[in-house]
Amino acid sequence: MLRQLRIENFALIDRLEIELGPGLIAMTGETGAGKSIIVDALNAALGERVTSDSIRGGADQARVEAIFDLSDAPAAGAAAESAGIASEDAAIVLSRTIASGRSYYRVNGRSSSMADLRAIGEHLADIHGQHEHQELIHERSHRRFLDTFGGSEHQERLERFRAAWHELRDARRAQEQLATDERVRAQRLDLLRFQVEEIDQAGLSPDEDEKLQVERQRLMHYEKLRDGLVEAWGALDGEGSAGAVAQLRVAQDAAEELAAIDPDLSTVASALVEAVEQAEDAARGMRQYLEGMEEDPERINQVEARLSAIESLKRKYGDSVAQILEHRERAAVEIAALEGAEQSAEELERRVAELEREAGERAERLSESRRELARLLAERVEEELRPLGMQQARFEVQIEADADDEGLPDTDGRRWAADAGGIDRVRFMLSANPGEELRPLSKVASGGELSRLMLTFKSINAAGSQVPTIVFDEVDTNIGGRTALAVAEKLVGVSRHAQVLCVTHLPQIACMADRHLSVSKAVQGERTTVGVRELAGEERVAEIARMMGETDTAGTARRHASEMLQEAARTRERIRSGQEQPSTA
Repeated sequence: MLRQLRIENFALIDRLEIELGPGLIAMTGETGAGKSIIVDALNAALGERVTSDSIRGGADQARVEAIFDLSDAPAAGAAAESAGIASEDAAIVLSRTIASGRSYYRVNGRSSSMADLRAIGEHLADIHGQHEHQELIHERSHRRFLDTFGGSEHQERLERFRAAWHELRDARRAQEQLATDERVRAQRLDLLRFQVEEIDQAGLSPDEDEKLQVERQRLMHYEKLRDGLVEAWGALDGEGSAGAVAQLRVAQDAAEELAAIDPDLSTVASALVEAVEQAEDAARGMRQYLEGMEEDPERINQVEARLSAIESLKRKYGDSVAQILEHRERAAVEIAALEGAEQSAEELERRVAELEREAGERAERLSESRRELARLLAERVEEELRPLGMQQARFEVQIEADADDEGLPDTDGRRWAADAGGIDRVRFMLSANPGEELRPLSKVASGGELSRLMLTFKSINAAGSQVPTIVFDEVDTNIGGRTALAVAEKLVGVSRHAQVLCVTHLPQIACMADRHLSVSKAVQGERTTVGVRELAGEERVAEIARMMGETDTAGTARRHASEMLQEAARTRERIRSGQEQPSTA
């Protein structure tokens, strides 16, 4: 669950630290007090997109940090581990710094990415925003809602189909690539064969151009090399005693004689011995080089011609001999692939047909599973809607498929349009009142009914979910009275399986909470700030009375609020113990 949320310089919030706990937590306050800003900050910590507009005016950056307990979130722990992040003390800290132009992410103090933050965050909190219930209007989301209701066996069928679909997609792409126009393929083959033949005829060897460059320098400067070596060799080992070698020998003999008198000079004598040896080696090397020198004007022409040929190849195939040879290997591989294209096309055609049959079979099994889920979900939704003021509501899940000659085949040979989610089009149908026919949600459901439907889905899925924290931002839109009490009891039921944080304007929901947080806005100096404090005792009674909108005459409103809190505590206990049946509005 979410243990703590820290917010700095985010929107109207200067600095805020909120301690949270298990169960149902209500967050109340006047309209515009900043409740949804806190939800937005949590969203930011979970990796959702925000802009630099979220930074408080006058600040350089905003920062949010969310600390979660991992003891009931194995999926989040696994996601952190796969990202190479170790969790300590069964906790994980997600933090985000929002600066102008970019954000910086950290997990347990280690620099991370938005992708990692999201991959971990999606297993930690499920946030139902003020407008999320609008997803129910869009039929493209209905299949996802239905699949979420399915258990592990259904999820395995879905994953097996997706694997087959992706394999089929890749095979079809390869087939399309091989279906390139035959004329284009032939032209490509001619070009590649010419390139391979041209490179092969050149007979290149690795680093040949570098070696030829060195040889050309030597041939072009033959006289300078010869004259210089003659002069240097003469200075080292010239006739008589004038050469450096002879002079070094004289110095060596003298040093050795003196070292016999004073041993401290032995190092000098040794150094001169080495100097004589090195000078003799150098003179010998120069002499051998001179003896091997031979002026060859023809060889210069050959080297220049060879370098020119290599440069011509470089302009076509690469900046070095190594790159030219690499181009030759790539061309040879492509030639082999193109020459085998006809055979590959036949093999791919058989493979695509096989994968289509396999994907079609898995799509059928997935569709069968969805139809059974649709029946169960419809029954469950109707049951859950009754205590929410929709006793006569009828709910149905329609599943259809569209014929498509290019689609997936079923066992009867018919083909159906498909995507990565299968062949099914799922539509939720509702009749909210007796005598009304079932119609799509977008045409019949009011805002209050959509909110109650979304709460129903969350309630149904909470028990099997591995997400430990659920946030409802004003799930009570367009409801009141006994329906509000039923919604409150439903939220308590959800909190049996997860930590529930609910932003609400309804006293019935606030009364039912285990903890009550009050959000307020104040002006300090010339700046507006947002504050949060936990309410208890008389403060909580006063807030419930305010939410009821009652004028406190002779303490009546407070007494009414106090009685609501006492009754809510008893109801909450019965629901948690499994004794309470939902109220019927």
